[in-house]
Amino acid sequence: MAINKQKTKEIIEEIDQLFNQLVGNINPSIKVWIEKNLLGPAFEEIKKLIEDSRPPKMFLIGRSGHGKSSLINALANKHVAEVGDVKPTTYQSIPYLIKFEESYSSWEIIDSRGLFESTSPNSLSNIINDNIEENKKINKNNHISSKNDIEQILTEEIIKYKPDIIMHVISAPETRNLSNDLSLVSKMMTKLNKTLGYKIPLIIVLTKVDTLENPRHWPLENYPAKVGILKEILDYTSDEILTVSKTPIDLNELIKGYEIKDSEDITAIIPVCSLKDDIWNIETLIDFIGQKLPENAVLEFAQAQKRKKLLRKLSSSLIIRFSSIAGIVGLSPLPISDIIILTPMQILLVTLIGGLSCRKISKETFLEFLSASGITVASGFTFRAVAHQLVKLIPIAGSVISGTIASSGTYGIGKAAEAYFFDGKIKKPIQYKDEWQEYQNNIKQIENSKKLV
Repeated sequence: MAINKQKTKEIIEEIDQLFNQLVGNINPSIKVWIEKNLLGPAFEEIKKLIEDSRPPKMFLIGRSGHGKSSLINALANKHVAEVGDVKPTTYQSIPYLIKFEESYSSWEIIDSRGLFESTSPNSLSNIINDNIEENKKINKNNHISSKNDIEQILTEEIIKYKPDIIMHVISAPETRNLSNDLSLVSKMMTKLNKTLGYKIPLIIVLTKVDTLENPRHWPLENYPAKVGILKEILDYTSDEILTVSKTPIDLNELIKGYEIKDSEDITAIIPVCSLKDDIWNIETLIDFIGQKLPENAVLEFAQAQKRKKLLRKLSSSLIIRFSSIAGIVGLSPLPISDIIILTPMQILLVTLIGGLSCRKISKETFLEFLSASGITVASGFTFRAVAHQLVKLIPIAGSVISGTIASSGTYGIGKAAEAYFFDGKIKKPIQYKDEWQEYQNNIKQIENSKKLV
């Protein structure tokens, strides 16, 4: 299972009802303050994460036969795109809407036609008949007439689709022969980013690493000579062709790729093998894409294939945001003495963390965490009943709320839920008290350093 927008909406409605039940006899001014400063911001965070989430858009460019279609299939972990052995199989850019039904997620991947093609796609004649105006830039030899035309066509397509990520796909064995392609795309991206007013991350993906040296020498790590060849290609691409500085993505395995720090248009060079039975380094590429996507596209990207690393990152971010919101209670000009006021927000947080770990968004998921924490709740329970039980987990003495207690208690419950749902470990919220204090100290240091600048 995963986070479902409709189920999340239903849980939020129940949490809102719980809040109204808990504050039934409270001073109306306090109720309004809590709604405005606690629940309101918490609901807004959920809106940004879930309600505003959308499918990620990824745009692939490169020569036909270099593995774009195979890469799409490898990224999606299922057959999506037609794979052609020699001839181009696409002329126009083809958008694939890939649905992951069980994960309530979708991806949009746009596969462009190859650069500098000398042969037409298998279905070019049909495309020309149906799209004369669209194909007017093809000359009588089925060539796109010039580099300027290629740049213009790609630029128009990218502006049309507005992708979140662009991947320039190059067959690893051909890298040394394709410096012109890399230069063209680099220049195009510089102009494009200026036109758009923002930067679209570009990843150079070196495919077909299995065909380096002897194709039978696989897995790659078992053949030092092959590893050396790939390392040389990565260094040649970054140092000689692109002339950029690089940082290994994985310090333990340098051949996993480089992150580029000083380029206006290129963010990484990542080698992969997309063969169905010999997939290699696709995980690295997927993790890197997840880091570069805009916030509203990350959830569906990560949730589609249950990418725990990315989903946990979302969980940790949500915990910090909810904890910071809870800390606002200490700023209240009004006396609030009942810690249970925080429980609606904490119940919501725990339930969402369970959803991010690919469990069902439900009361049962929250109950699972409570039971694992040693708290027994009768069958047929309501959120109101468990709200009183949740207070037992908050590491405080007494029930008076302060900003520190509210934030550290919420952080501890969130991290304990994260440890349980993602790692299967039972942790006590109080174990995270020092961690939250350290985080707050770091934030203060950063804020103070900014004031000195």
